[in-house]
Parts: sequence; structure tokens; C-alpha cells
Amino acid sequence: MVVPVEAITPSPGSALTLKTKGDACYKAGRYDEAMAYYSEGQDKARSEGDDDLYYACMGNIANIYSVTGDYQRALHYYLQCYRAAVKDGNVELQWVNASNIVGAYCMAGDAKQARAYFHLQMQIPVKDLTRKRYYFLNNQAYIAMADKRFSLADYYHRALLKYVRDKRFPAMYEVAEYIELGKIKLMTGKPREAAAYLSQARDSMMKQDNKDQLVTAYELLSKAYGGLGMNDSAEFYRNRYLALSDSIFNKAQFNVAGNKLFSFENRENRRQIDSLTIRNVVLLVTAAVFLVMIIALTLFYIALRRKNKSLVQAQRMLIAKNEELMQSERQSKRFLEQYVESIDGAQVSPSVISSTAKEEVAVGGTGQAERSDIGLDKQQQSRLLNRITTILDDVEVISQPDFSLASLADRAGSNTKYVSWVINEAYGKNFKTLLNERRIREACRRLSDSEHYGNVTIQAIYEGVGFNYAASFIQAFKRVTGMTPSVYQKLLKVKKQD
Repeated sequence: MVVPVEAITPSPGSALTLKTKGDACYKAGRYDEAMAYYSEGQDKARSEGDDDLYYACMGNIANIYSVTGDYQRALHYYLQCYRAAVKDGNVELQWVNASNIVGAYCMAGDAKQARAYFHLQMQIPVKDLTRKRYYFLNNQAYIAMADKRFSLADYYHRALLKYVRDKRFPAMYEVAEYIELGKIKLMTGKPREAAAYLSQARDSMMKQDNKDQLVTAYELLSKAYGGLGMNDSAEFYRNRYLALSDSIFNKAQFNVAGNKLFSFENRENRRQIDSLTIRNVVLLVTAAVFLVMIIALTLFYIALRRKNKSLVQAQRMLIAKNEELMQSERQSKRFLEQYVESIDGAQVSPSVISSTAKEEVAVGGTGQAERSDIGLDKQQQSRLLNRITTILDDVEVISQPDFSLASLADRAGSNTKYVSWVINEAYGKNFKTLLNERRIREACRRLSDSEHYGNVTIQAIYEGVGFNYAASFIQAFKRVTGMTPSVYQKLLKVKKQD
């Protein structure tokens, strides 16, 4: 669990009001509204000169990114907050952010960095020993999970469950342990025990109306019942998971809030650049009075070496990123080929659309072929996957801003339930993730094509591949490539200059 930044008592003002409203939305699970309040509160705190409140808002923005699964962006903000706390000597905020950094690194799969910050956290003196004990056990459990030491993780989570009961923690802490224990049982091939833990979590969350944790419980219950061969129950919870996960966030408001945060970060970067520029001018003028020629030659030599070094690094980064994208494409194709082979020799040719493309795939059709748990036989799966793949290969179609799962189902002559199921089975991911990956790959191609897109802005690029908002495009671009579009574009320019 992330640690909310609530321990600060800043001076009253508009920024404080915005943070207080953000805290209320965050606790209620309305993350889109919380993001809007925190980003605006951060902007106000900067204008008011309140650094404590500025970093409190930043820390909770990081918490939202962590809850929504964007751990790299969460780490970006957590690390900024931690460095500021060290600089100011704020022990409480050092401890809070170190704990959150441990959790984010574990979720991102970097156990080594998580362990380093855990040891650092344990050296920070804090007065609240109850909370310190809780996060000692919690972070040890997460690190064990990241190391795939499931027996040790099970031990720590059981200890945590007993601890939160003994200390009478709020119910959400007990629910969190049921979910983690359920995950461990699933990973160790014990679906019946997993279902028992997850059912306890589900019952508790329904009483609390905790949608954030409930969507996780539904997803895991679907897997647990699937492992028990109880396909009807597995399908029931999978449908619950898909419905709730689509409704838990107001995506439009979340994007608006993200755009506000993006604009504020741009202003902050410009402010820092302007400050550094002025400082550099003063230093250069002062130095020129004494040793103009010597300093000029020295700076030229240093700049030349740095330029050569940056060129080499830029080329390596760009080559590595292109290789990653190609590898991702190859892995996706291999995954698809394996799926096709698994449906009893059914032939799927992405370049050919079946003559029955307008035929509705319906449960209980004719024939005696073996059917999947959703009701499609092998031949129906093959034809539907054929049509889906052909449609998704059409860049003009998937670049339409309103292209959705419903649009895909309509073009494929099926319905969203079957199309979603086939995509998950064939590609191992949901429709939104698959669509974003294909759109981003097309965006990378256009950014690399200076002949046809050299004078096109990044905004025109992302709108051209179907994104409506800069924040959603940048978030998707970073998940696929590991860098922002502007950095990717700069690396391309550096490579060409070389």
C-alpha cells in the first residue's frame, strides 16, 4: 500500500484548500478528481512559495500513478520528493517517500533497487513505531514477491494480516492482505485457497464500496475459478472485472487533469531553464573579465567531448529502443502463432478476410466442434481472429479517434464480448493495450520519417494516430518505448546530425 502524504500542516491558503479536496477524492477512490486538485494545488503552492505543500501534492500525484499501474512515472515523482526531503532535513517525508519507492520498484520488477531503498528506509528514525513495524513487514513481503520467493512472501503477509487485526487497523488494510495472499496462492498453483482469500476480500470490499480493490479481487477470482475448472464462475467474475475496470475511472477527466499537470511541468522546466540561463550568463561574463581565452578554449574542449559522448549515447539508446520495439513485435507474432496452433490446426491468415466476414459469431451454432468456455468452437475462433487481425493491421482504421472495442466488433461482424475474449486469448492482453501499442508503433514510424513528417508537430502526429490528448499519448508512448515523444524525436535528430 502506498503511504499518503498527510503528515504536513502547511499554512492556510488556496493551495492548502485544493490539497484538502484532493485528499478527500483520493480516499474516496475518485482518482481523476484527485489528480485535478493535486495538479492545480501544486501549481498554486509554487506560486505561493510553499515548498512543503508543493511536494505533498507531488507525492500524492505519484500515489495516483502507482495505484493506476504507471510505476515508472510514480517513481519519477517519489524520487523528486525524497531528494527534496533529504535536502530540507524532513525525516518524516524521507521515510514516507522511501517506503513508497520500495513498493514502486517492487511492482516495476526491480528487486535490487527496492532492497537498497528498504535498507535506507530502515535507517531513518521515526516516532510512530506501529506504522514503522507495519511497513517493515509490508516492504519485506513485496521484496520477497519481486524475488519470486513465494513462501517467504506468504510468511510476511500472514504476519501482516495478524498485525493489522491485533492493532485494529482500518478494514482496507486487512482486505489488502487477503488480496496479496490470494495472489500468492494463485502463483503457487493453489486456486482453491486463493478463491477462499479473495472471497473474503470481495465480501469486505462490497460492504465498504471499495471499487479500487474490488476490481482486483474480481480479476483474481476469475483466474482462481478458472484454475478450479469452474468456468461459469470464472466467466462471471471476468465480466464483472471488465465492466468495473472500464467504469472505475472517468477517463476524460483523468486526461484533462493529466494535461494540466503536463502544462505545469512544462512551465516549471522553462522556469528552471531560464534560471540556469541567467546564472550561466553571469558566470560567463565574470569569468571573461579574467581569462577569456583560456576559459573559451576550455569550454569548447569540454563541450566538444560532451557532444561526442552524447552522440554515441543517443545512437545507442535509439538503436536499443528500435530493437526493443522490433522484439516486442516478434514476441507478439510468436504469441499469436502459438495461439493459432492451439486451436486444433485452424489456419489464420492475417492478410485474407474470410468470406463470412459479415457473419455474426453466435453461441451454440451448428457443428460438433469442441467449444471454448465462452461458447465459440475452433472454426469460429479462427475466423473471428482472422477478421480482427486484418482490421487491426489497417493503420487508417485504428487511427480513427473514435475507434473502440465496439467499432472493432462491428467491423468484424461480431460483438464486444467475443472480440474481447479472442484478443485476450490470442494476444495475452486487452484491447486497449493492443490498440495503444499499434498506434504508438505507427507514431514512432512517422517521427522517424523526416521526408514525409519532418515538418509535422508532435500534436499532429498523435492526433493522426488516434489520440485526443497529449497526456494520454505521452503516457502510452512511455509505456511502449520507455521515453517521451520529444526525447525520442531529439534522439533521432542527434543521430542524423552525427
